[in-house]
Amino acid sequence: MKWSLYEGGIREPFLVRWPGHVPAGRTDSTTVLGSVDLFPTLCALAGVALPKDAGVDGLDASGAFLGTPMSRGKPLFWEYGRQADYLFPGEPGARSPNLAIRDGKWKLLVNADGTGTELYDLAADSNETKNLAAERPDEAKRLRAAVLAWRQTVP
Repeated sequence: MKWSLYEGGIREPFLVRWPGHVPAGRTDSTTVLGSVDLFPTLCALAGVALPKDAGVDGLDASGAFLGTPMSRGKPLFWEYGRQADYLFPGEPGARSPNLAIRDGKWKLLVNADGTGTELYDLAADSNETKNLAAERPDEAKRLRAAVLAWRQTVP
């Protein structure tokens, strides 16, 4: 559901239309983008340099916009529901841990206090039905450390 960091809550279609620049009628189901990529991408498409002190987390995805699928070179991070007592509408059982990281085919969810680790291979299990954290402890540990370190940088 949309009130969580599971794929059903954060995965969205993204449409780009720019006649004469963006190939019409194409579908790219491999490029992974986040809203953090919009600023550097739009700057690149407009021919505007990013400010040196911008400190953006996103990537220039202009190639993907123009028809060439891209491989993401760095992870995406999310946080949702920072307050523990945040009212969660609808289905309380659908509430995800409040932090997530996507790195390649791997997605890890964990609470900010380090509990509730869930690891999914999105290439094999896009519906996040099989938590692989116990089977892939090294991958879970790496991603958990990365997302918890990222969380410390967020005001």
